[in-house]
Amino acid sequence: MTRPDAEPARLRDGGAVLIRPIVPDDRELLRSGFEQLSERSRYMRFQAPTARLTDRQLSYLTEVDHHDHEALLALDPATGRAVGVARFIRVNEGVAECAVVVADDWQGRGVATELLDRLVGRAHEEDVDRFTALVLAENAEALRLLERLGDTVQRSFGSQVELDIALPPPEERNVPLRAVLSGVARGVLTPAISMWRQVADFAYRRRAAGVTEPANVIVAHAYEAESDAPALEAAAGLAAARNAHVHLVESYWPLLSDREAIDRRLSAAADEVRRCGVGVSTHLIGGDTVDAVIDVAEQTEAALIVIDSRAVSAVTPWRAYSLPARMCARAPCDVLIAR
Repeated sequence: MTRPDAEPARLRDGGAVLIRPIVPDDRELLRSGFEQLSERSRYMRFQAPTARLTDRQLSYLTEVDHHDHEALLALDPATGRAVGVARFIRVNEGVAECAVVVADDWQGRGVATELLDRLVGRAHEEDVDRFTALVLAENAEALRLLERLGDTVQRSFGSQVELDIALPPPEERNVPLRAVLSGVARGVLTPAISMWRQVADFAYRRRAAGVTEPANVIVAHAYEAESDAPALEAAAGLAAARNAHVHLVESYWPLLSDREAIDRRLSAAADEVRRCGVGVSTHLIGGDTVDAVIDVAEQTEAALIVIDSRAVSAVTPWRAYSLPARMCARAPCDVLIAR
């Protein structure tokens, strides 16, 4: 495949990079760049401890349509090495999740700023006028920085805050926005998905005290393995017997998960439950599965959480404790483990 022309960009330290859209042939560049990141950088940027990307992830990250999913690559002019990537992925009409990664030895030179300037420009060209991001609610520094943006909407989901950031018009140079997004590249803004959440899972038993009179609501993790979904079957059966409403929850890995595919699976699961004559609501939430399920259970004052005994988190499968164990440790209501 012919690679698009690269645009030279002058850095603030006098150096330079070449910036161009990513193409499928960049798989090895991206693979090598990821493997050269420090362990801390991989945690902060990709929320994963793995030293390498899978073939499926590489395909997802390089085979982009440059409309709903855009990615810009920064290259070292001397070696051709990939030293930075910025991308957005549309999640709704006019709204996209964004992220930027810069190689450890190129950080602090202005690579993120140059990438983000062009990413915001591409967002405007593709009718994206807002970026969204997840940060930890306790990350005071990140929230203070984001308040400088002006037109920013915050929504709290338990331990996480979702930020809806208005992009400046193309003719305006928005220094606060660039400062915030560059903070992500430097690791100043901690992603909502973090290995530190593993400590929180067992640091306290429950996130909130159970309600005195729970609602007639069942929250279920929409997990299926080998065409078998005992948690969904149990939730549907109990809801039909109790005339309860079911809330199905699944999580996704921001910027790496195939969100559309997960959404289709969630919708299919909801259709199966509805066939039992049960009312269903669905929740696709960015972040850790345990956080997502517990947040929905708290918001709905659920009487019961139903999970599959085999369930794992697509977002944080490396955690030392099993998902059912972590759910039981923190749930605000009873938990049924389906087998």
